[in-house]
Amino acid sequence: MVTIKYKGHRSFFARTDGGLSVAFNPNEVHTFDENGKRYKEFCKRLLTRPDLFEVQSKVGTRNIGGGVRTRSKNSRPKSLGKGKQAVTKEVKPPKSVMDKVKKPKGLRRPKRKTK
Repeated sequence: MVTIKYKGHRSFFARTDGGLSVAFNPNEVHTFDENGKRYKEFCKRLLTRPDLFEVQSKVGTRNIGGGVRTRSKNSRPKSLGKGKQAVTKEVKPPKSVMDKVKKPKGLRRPKRKTK
């Protein structure tokens, strides 16, 4: 694999041996397989123009961490399969706690009388 950086100041288009058109924008970096049949002659042609193309020695990202994950979706519940339903047990608190807890009154409207 060879990494090539385009040093020109205008956009440049080149056609590979396989017929693919590659667009080079200013300061853009591309990676090509110099041993593959689609890019073998193409890479040789690019490297004959050192005024426009520069071979990058180090491949990969520089000092980039994982970052913060944003806009992530909530996890989905695990599927139970067809016909199966989740079995949940109701857990009741002890009677001593139930006696101390008052039921909330809420904001219910009284029932209307019908004629």
